[in-house]
Amino acid sequence: MKLPLRITVTTAFAVFTAITISLVATLNYIGSRDAIIDTAKAGIVKSADAAENGIERLLGRAFLAADTISILPADIFKLSEHESLLGILTVSLKSSPEIYGVFVGLPDGTFIQALNLVGADGEKRQVEGMPEDAVTAWRVIGPAVEGQDRPESWWHFDAANDLIPDASAGHSGTSAYDPRNRPWFINAQKANDVVVSDAYVFASLKKPGITVAEPLKNVPGATVGVDLSLHDLAGVTDRLKPGKNGVVAILNERGNVVAYPDPVKIMKTTGTAPGVDLMTAKDIDDKRIQMAISGDDVKLHEHHAFKANGEEYIGFVRRAAHESLDNWRIVSVAAVSDFTDGLKEALRRSLIIAGSVLVVAIAGVAAMAGWITVPVLRIRRMADQVTDLNFGKMESFESPFIEIKRLQESMERMRTALDTFLRFVPRDVVRQLIRDNQAAAVGGTRREVTLLFTDIEGFTSMSEKMTPEQIMSQTSEYFELMSLGIQSNLGTIDKFIGDAIMAMWNAPTEDVFHVDNACRGALTAFHISEDLNKEFKEKGEPPMRTRFGLHTCEVLVGNVGAPDRMQYTCLGSGVNLAARLEGLNKFYGTQVLASDTVRRRASPEFLFRRVDIVAAKGTSVPLTIYELMGQRGEDAAFFVGEDAIKLASKYEQAFDFYLHRDFDDALAILDELAKSSPGDAVVATLRNKCRALHENPPGNDWNGVTVLDEK
Repeated sequence: MKLPLRITVTTAFAVFTAITISLVATLNYIGSRDAIIDTAKAGIVKSADAAENGIERLLGRAFLAADTISILPADIFKLSEHESLLGILTVSLKSSPEIYGVFVGLPDGTFIQALNLVGADGEKRQVEGMPEDAVTAWRVIGPAVEGQDRPESWWHFDAANDLIPDASAGHSGTSAYDPRNRPWFINAQKANDVVVSDAYVFASLKKPGITVAEPLKNVPGATVGVDLSLHDLAGVTDRLKPGKNGVVAILNERGNVVAYPDPVKIMKTTGTAPGVDLMTAKDIDDKRIQMAISGDDVKLHEHHAFKANGEEYIGFVRRAAHESLDNWRIVSVAAVSDFTDGLKEALRRSLIIAGSVLVVAIAGVAAMAGWITVPVLRIRRMADQVTDLNFGKMESFESPFIEIKRLQESMERMRTALDTFLRFVPRDVVRQLIRDNQAAAVGGTRREVTLLFTDIEGFTSMSEKMTPEQIMSQTSEYFELMSLGIQSNLGTIDKFIGDAIMAMWNAPTEDVFHVDNACRGALTAFHISEDLNKEFKEKGEPPMRTRFGLHTCEVLVGNVGAPDRMQYTCLGSGVNLAARLEGLNKFYGTQVLASDTVRRRASPEFLFRRVDIVAAKGTSVPLTIYELMGQRGEDAAFFVGEDAIKLASKYEQAFDFYLHRDFDDALAILDELAKSSPGDAVVATLRNKCRALHENPPGNDWNGVTVLDEK
């Protein structure tokens, strides 16, 4: 096997140098592994410490608020002094925005509560029944009177601490709520000390949280409570996770997850609405937390490595130090990959530097080896570009060799000449000659093709009213867009004949779907002409209403003419028939007519309807002609709509009646269609025929064929 010298030398140098760099980098990475693990462990400990501090700070504010209120004088807790007490409770809320609510439950069932309706993140807490502009709310539930429900009162305050009038609308005047039956009240009285409740759904917020509760020192049987939502606890763990893929969780003394970045994952319903319970660390849908607390090697205040979901992690579990959080544990998990970013970045920089040096060295070697070969390779690329008929901008370069410079200029002139030649000959014809390595010669082969003829209605009279410059400008735009519609559907423009276009499918390139592509190309060109006519009208220019004729037939395709001047085209009687089909549009008021051959060979997606059976001048065999209306599928580009499909079906029934001499039945359908589509020329033509034949019945030799004397 022969290899170019330039590639061989450059590749050998690059491979040897790259192997050396990779070996050094790998050894450096392995040697730094221990440092990476130590860094990760230190980061996990700091994360756990920060998480504990964050939780203690959040709960500490709740403990502080409970302690402060629990030692207030007994007189402040009288129902008659509720405004003073609520003012004190509100001060606790303002100083600690993380706290959702502060409240007091008295031995007689009195309940006095202050709510903070704006969280620490500045977002409004969605509490049912609260005014839109309320930021603070007071609630007082008095003792029961003669066995009735307790009276309930609400006050709401805006951001300026002004009372919002009539803001209690929608709240009942009584309440069945009794704080003495709540777990936070019962447990605090039983423990006679500060307690932290299990998670439950707050009655007003309708979201889960926990309550810090403590008995009042100066009011026996009374309890102060402070509410914290699980959302605020989750925020602490989310902010303090070690690394991008790490996680922090807080477990209470029963192993339930109290705080986790996604509070939804740690909650489960208890079956009695609206109760919730917390999942245990073993049940949570997070392999990192499960693996961090499971296994024989898990010990408090020690690191241990494990794998979860294919990733390597380091876990750390420690006990919370706060005396009120006895047996609470903080779980911190870090992904090792997060802590290797620094080393990877250093390694990446080293590789970039080494790679840059390698690139410079390779460039030097390649420059030396390619001093002569590079210009030759560039000339070869230019030749390939010309051979592929790719006439975009060619590569331009300077060469110190005069021979290369002259060859480059010759290639550019050849490109320009061939590009000019292709404007007169179909590109596929030239490409096939190049591919077959043959010179053009007079002759052809038989092949089935689908032909399209177009013509502009009334072009002669229209052009008489325009200057030559106007005609050239408007027809140039018209031909450009029409050609684009045909060629985009694999059609080949054979020639322009005045204002007409002749195109064909399945030549010179074979196309097994040439009938479908021709139908699609005709519809595309038709809609382009319709859109273009709208633009012409807007600019005050005359429209160019276009008629189309489609026919599939076997013709002789090839080069016609003299040896020194040829044209690629097709010959045969079918060509004349396709041209006649285009001309028949003016007799029937249609724009797209197709032969029966096209209709039979086309896919069912295309919608046709019979227009007539004709014996055109110059033809001996009657031909059924069809109007190509569009496509049936709703997702098709030219979908005509369900109504049009139904009307076409009814029209076909009428045409069948017409052929069977049932002119009365045909007229009944056609009269109905004429009302639905008063401008339908095809319906009108068949309707007039049926009327005439109904009034003057035809002879027995009548077969429905219309003989046309004009072309």
